[in-house]
Amino acid sequence: MSPPGHTLRNASRIYSNFVLDYTVHLVSRFTHIFSVILFLGGLVYSGQVLRPILNTLPEDLRMQAAAGAQLRHRKVLYTLLGLILLSGFYNFLAYAGPKHTQSYQIFFGIKMLLVAHMLSSAILWATSPYGDITIAGKGKHRLLSIGVSGIIIVLISAYLRSLTLQGL
Repeated sequence: MSPPGHTLRNASRIYSNFVLDYTVHLVSRFTHIFSVILFLGGLVYSGQVLRPILNTLPEDLRMQAAAGAQLRHRKVLYTLLGLILLSGFYNFLAYAGPKHTQSYQIFFGIKMLLVAHMLSSAILWATSPYGDITIAGKGKHRLLSIGVSGIIIVLISAYLRSLTLQGL
């Protein structure tokens, strides 16, 4: 039989490990969700506010302003994409729940394909000369594509979360 203090120390250590694991899990989920909110909010702002304002400027000023805005936004964009990928990868690896059904895995695969599309489109947008601003009568619609993919990803995530809560 172990001494009374030994059992208490073991219980304290188990509780400390549980609290640490739970805290890391919550911080990772918060970071992931908050980064996605900021990313999608930035897309909405760029598409609904910035692009229409820039498109009203004369073309030479529009090119200069668009390039400057895109350069400032690029650092934030890359930081958010990095946080989304790192926290999402951690959440995926740290999952210790029951095995998922085939339906869950199919939707998770679709979600990952959309994430890959969103990531590559965001990087292309950030590295293209003027983003989605109309130059010489030509415009791109990458922000719309990224936004639609982002909304579908959020909907799939909500569905997957409901399956996880049901134990599927």
